Amino acid sequence: MSESAIQKIIANKLRKAGYLVTTMSAPVGWPDIRAFGGMRTILIEVKRKGKKPSELQEVIMEKFYNLGYEVYLMDDTKEIDSVINMSINDVLKLRK
Repeated sequence: MSESAIQKIIANKLRKAGYLVTTMSAPVGWPDIRAFGGMRTILIEVKRKGKKPSELQEVIMEKFYNLGYEVYLMDDTKEIDSVINMSINDVLKLRK
């Protein structure tokens, strides 16, 4: 599956779950999907199977993570359902 197809499915699942989602162009290195909902901000870098983020993308994702945002790297559409269903407490437990 292409990166754009994966991105479209993930973004649509987030929208269906009530998130405000953007996949519009962002500064170079920023995650492909930015989703805002409730008290959560989810940032997702999407790659095709077997592909890895660039060095700049890795640095940017780490910066967002260190600022307290949820940051994910996804190469398929399976993981997004469990991310959507996580509570704030689940997210906080992952950060420990």
